[in-house]
Amino acid sequence: MDAKTRLVCFPPAGSAASFFRSWPDLIPAEIEVVAVQYPGRQERLGEECAGSMGELADAVTAALVPLADRPLALFGHSMGASVAFEVAARLRSTYGIDGIPLFLAARAAPHRVRPLDVDCDDDQALMRKLDELGSPDTHVLDDPELRELTLPAIRGDFKICRTYRHPEAPAPLDTTAVFYRGSADPGTNADDVNGWSDVIRGHVREAVLPGGHFFVVHHERLLVQDVTRHLYGLLAG
Repeated sequence: MDAKTRLVCFPPAGSAASFFRSWPDLIPAEIEVVAVQYPGRQERLGEECAGSMGELADAVTAALVPLADRPLALFGHSMGASVAFEVAARLRSTYGIDGIPLFLAARAAPHRVRPLDVDCDDDQALMRKLDELGSPDTHVLDDPELRELTLPAIRGDFKICRTYRHPEAPAPLDTTAVFYRGSADPGTNADDVNGWSDVIRGHVREAVLPGGHFFVVHHERLLVQDVTRHLYGLLAG
């Protein structure tokens, strides 16, 4: 069966496309799952990490244009939510592709995002921050060889998170969104849905799941079911 829509997934800072490796098995085949692989990790290990949010979003946008032969939807977790928004804005402004539904998890809106408080040049500080956030990938850093391979991507992404913020709300997108947050995530709060409503012209629904910053991992099946239901509703409409 040909997919009716493509769900493009953006991983959090320091992670990779494999963050979404289980999703294709949890989503019906008529929704194709496409995971974005940022440079500097896994099969793109030899490439330089993006130096800014703009550089990263520009590259991903250009790569997605050939996939827009079917309706797109974007899901992003943490930093990935910011990348997803920036990509959607570029698809509209540069290519005239509008109305892409967004699924935004564990991240404040572009003009309200809180700067990441970490010394990106301190390896120990980076590892402590990942542990504090509850990252499922921290075990990789216990191996010195794997740590040497993965820390550059973590550092690069965290530097993007330290510098990314719009001074005021950017032009709103003509679409709808679902904002997901963990009930115990210190990085988001109940007011963040209002921030996303500033930059999304359509309805923004809030969904609160139990857990901290990485509730998307611990309650993956529940989250994917909600995303799937929402997409089916859009397809039916």
